[in-house]
Amino acid sequence: MRYLVGLAIMLLAPTLMLSGCNNSGSMESKKESASTTLKAAVLEACGLISKSEAETLLGEPVMDAEKSQQEVVGMKLCLYNPVNTDSWGFLQVTLTQQSFMPPGGLAPSELFHSIQKAMSDSRTDIEGIGDEAFIATGGLYILKDEYYITIGAGNIDRQDIQQRLKSAGSIAIKNLEALR
Repeated sequence: MRYLVGLAIMLLAPTLMLSGCNNSGSMESKKESASTTLKAAVLEACGLISKSEAETLLGEPVMDAEKSQQEVVGMKLCLYNPVNTDSWGFLQVTLTQQSFMPPGGLAPSELFHSIQKAMSDSRTDIEGIGDEAFIATGGLYILKDEYYITIGAGNIDRQDIQQRLKSAGSIAIKNLEALR
């Protein structure tokens, strides 16, 4: 419980300090603004690529997303599997974010750079998606501000999978911008 109170104070303090610098607006609207900021602090991975976007990317209908999370590393996961159980297609999106981590965890950018360094011999750097991005074993790895996104879609040696990953990455970044 103390953790939640501390987290709320940590998230609300900047909002309240900034709103104190502006005399316009009532205290009520300032409270609403702080409340909205708190609710928007933790993003869901399925918000980066919707079910309909996954269907477009895979070229076939998908089941409802399977969701999971690992708070210890601040990660939310969203997995889309095709309705056709004989299909090899899938789309997995993970989102690692500071606002979902316990205090003292590694920053998402540190996690990204650690993996980037570990895959230095086998990765292909990608321009134009997020702040930094690369394709390596496991899929597409993206860093945008302090959001670390991974997208998996299959064998990265296939050009069609690489293109699918790049398209999915562009969609995820566009949706991330809209969610923040």
